[in-house]
Amino acid sequence: MILPLQQHPQFADALMGLGTWVDTVTLPDAAPVQVITRFGVRFVSRGPVWTGEPDPHALRGAHLRLINSNGGDAQALYDAGYRQLMTPATVAELPVFAQQSDMVTQMRSKWRNSWRRAQDSALAISAAPFHAAKHQWLLDADIAQQRQKRFRALPHAILRAYAHTAPKDVMVWTAMQRKSVVAGMIFLRHGAGATYHLGWANTAGRQCKAHHRLLIAAGCALAETGVRQIDLGTIDTHNQQGLARFKLGAGARARQLGGSWLRLF
Repeated sequence: MILPLQQHPQFADALMGLGTWVDTVTLPDAAPVQVITRFGVRFVSRGPVWTGEPDPHALRGAHLRLINSNGGDAQALYDAGYRQLMTPATVAELPVFAQQSDMVTQMRSKWRNSWRRAQDSALAISAAPFHAAKHQWLLDADIAQQRQKRFRALPHAILRAYAHTAPKDVMVWTAMQRKSVVAGMIFLRHGAGATYHLGWANTAGRQCKAHHRLLIAAGCALAETGVRQIDLGTIDTHNQQGLARFKLGAGARARQLGGSWLRLF
């Protein structure tokens, strides 16, 4: 079973390290559900992850106020007294393989051509566990691009807390050209899954398609540790068409989540 980051016990440990209360609810035919309590409201992010038929009676008895569903349980949520607040988002999930040839097979043709150009470029690729001081430059670059592009991502405090909880499971991948850093990516590993946390590239990095090369290198390396899939985040084909094409072009599968649900009765 591949759990999303938000439902993995290591993520719960990271949140508790930041002072957030997280407990676990057991439901039949589901993985243990990580439940966050804030201001007296119990809510679930990207869960429950069902292993069998979703159970509305169990949901009703779990006393969960807000659920950001992982998908596949809309009828059970409705029958349990929940009503949908927000329509589902769609995530890109990239299967990963230790053999590079298997990664190449699932690429779309234009993406594959860009990756091959990156392979031929003079890039030095390296990976290292996240180090708060050594990799602050990448976090600073991410803050700058969030301000410039006007988007928000998972707070860096959670990244640091996760690295403290599971130091071997936060990896930084870097591309260098002529001894200068041109791109970087951070991935969080959680069991058989991994999550793309952030990426940055300067003009030179974008020109040589450094992110194409970094993603495939990271995917192969993660697969060697037992990871089967990378969550590349949501797909927005209206406002972020280029990013959506990048994710899908790499071979990611689009999967619709379940939306946000509030229990009314």
